[in-house]
Amino acid sequence: MKRLKDFLDSYIVEFDWKDIAIFKLCLAAFGVMIGISLPNGKKKPIMAICGSVFVITTIVLFARLFDVECPFCQEEDDFEDEEEDEDEKGFVMKITAEDE
Repeated sequence: MKRLKDFLDSYIVEFDWKDIAIFKLCLAAFGVMIGISLPNGKKKPIMAICGSVFVITTIVLFARLFDVECPFCQEEDDFEDEEEDEDEKGFVMKITAEDE
């Protein structure tokens, strides 16, 4: 399982915005196929769960977009990069290697 996680971590770093958009469209299409195949009696509870997950993740994504601190999404403090410019913050993806 660790090898799979390491492979996926290294693979996702290579994604650009187009790859992420294609991945999200693929997941959305898969979700629609599952939703169509559900029996009528079970659609309402699953719709409620999916709706709440959608609202929570949308709030988290927009909070990150507008640089609002989320109390549940605390990042570790990185004391090594104290000298970086303020211009480099924002939509810059930081990649770090962890020592094992």
